[in-house]
Amino acid sequence: MLKQSVFLEGLKLHVRCGVYEEERNLGVQVEVSVKITSEKFVDYRELHDTILKVAKERVFVYLEDFAVFLLGIIRKKWEADSVIIEIAKVSVPFQHSFKRVGIELIWESDGKREERNN
Repeated sequence: MLKQSVFLEGLKLHVRCGVYEEERNLGVQVEVSVKITSEKFVDYRELHDTILKVAKERVFVYLEDFAVFLLGIIRKKWEADSVIIEIAKVSVPFQHSFKRVGIELIWESDGKREERNN
């Protein structure tokens, strides 16, 4: 059985996400990286478009909410065996400088596949 991993790294986009109402209204700039391991073919463009659509159409309080929502779509669409989603805020409201701050979500299948009706 052949498995392949496909990744998209450092996609810069605007997400309406934040604890503060201002962040949810105006949005924040983030960098998103996604790695999918699946037996199914994963099209880079389709993955890119999926991430942009979620970022554009939804509002989130936490980056984790954005990542979990995206994970649900990816798992269903590509029957993923594992998914890693990393989201870093480009700018944060702290006085000290940081190279990066963000979250990483790591999901792995338990190996059980739902039977599909064809």
